[in-house]
Amino acid sequence: MTVEVTKMDDLNFRRTIYAEPNCDSEEVKSAAAEDPSKQEFWDEIRQLDSAITQASKVTVPEDLAHRLILRQSIESHKANKKRGRVHLALAASVIFTFGLSFGIWQQQSTQYIGEHALAHIYEEGNGYAMKASADISIEKVNTQLASLGAQFTQRLGKIIYANFCNFDNVRSYHMVMEDTDGSKYVVFVVPHSDKLKLEEEFSDDKMTGQTFNTSHASVVVVGDKGKSIEEVKYKLKQNMLFSA
Repeated sequence: MTVEVTKMDDLNFRRTIYAEPNCDSEEVKSAAAEDPSKQEFWDEIRQLDSAITQASKVTVPEDLAHRLILRQSIESHKANKKRGRVHLALAASVIFTFGLSFGIWQQQSTQYIGEHALAHIYEEGNGYAMKASADISIEKVNTQLASLGAQFTQRLGKIIYANFCNFDNVRSYHMVMEDTDGSKYVVFVVPHSDKLKLEEEFSDDKMTGQTFNTSHASVVVVGDKGKSIEEVKYKLKQNMLFSA
């Protein structure tokens, strides 16, 4: 008895092959044998299925996830690099503008040392330093001045006040000297600073002052207007030494 095989149309053939690429159906075999295009399609699907099966058997490296993340990061970096160039140009422009503004501000913030000396005295007013009545030894003054690398070689006269002060954020030395006639002179020893510009003479309607420069510091002498401070300045200049 001969078994009659029902012919498959193209749609059913493809559905069957997609569902089971390695099926052993006589109906599928017969359809493929009678139609070369069906046989070609079946061969392609079986090759694809075989490739998928082989791929599923490949051992996945333990660090594959890290590699993929790294690759993604690299690709992301490449994509951002172009945008980064634009951002860098903008950042450079901002930094340049800020630097220029800061430079202008810094120039504007530079102050004459005489102006600050007067402001320092007026801020204190007729305070403790000007009212002091001590007679401070030159040894004590030199002990304090040593931290600034300075010393006096001999007694300068009566020193009624001597201590460190904040001179425009520069740690400086502040003295008040009293003359035999009761006149008082304020002396500042100010380490060199870019923020303070030296001026040899200065004055306002109440006080007058002079400065001189040394290797390590500027020395400022201030007295009441009308009083000669030349002698005090000369005495300081001749008797003040700085360590090398």
